[in-house]
Amino acid sequence: MGAREIGVTNAAPMGCLPVLITLFGSHSNECVDRLNNDSIDYNKNLNKTSQNLRKILPGIKLVVCDIYQPLYNLVTNPSENGFSETRRGYCGTGLLETAIICNNMSIGTCANASNYVFWDGAHPSEATNKILADTMVAADIPLLMS
Repeated sequence: MGAREIGVTNAAPMGCLPVLITLFGSHSNECVDRLNNDSIDYNKNLNKTSQNLRKILPGIKLVVCDIYQPLYNLVTNPSENGFSETRRGYCGTGLLETAIICNNMSIGTCANASNYVFWDGAHPSEATNKILADTMVAADIPLLMS
């Protein structure tokens, strides 16, 4: 359709999402390695595909923005960025609820979301999204502008 400047994000560390730890973590509070490995494999294929597209589409600026590593770092080293909770989302129990069933009126929603890496069982909190966006702006947006 003519787009020549495209930015896409790679896959997040799926094995670190609270809902997937709850469902597939075998009663552990640690990231699920096999799910993270799936994300890593997907990201390798995405990088390979983007390199191939750059070769066959003249003039394209295609940037794969990395959210895997920054989000993984937030989950595994939360205190470095002021977070204290990585295993539960801010909303509801923080273990299973996602999307529309999770809102400011949900029972159990916490008072201070800034301490949480996740809003619900699958989605980053506003504080986390700011860090991810700042990381992409610093690292990836200049590649589109060059």
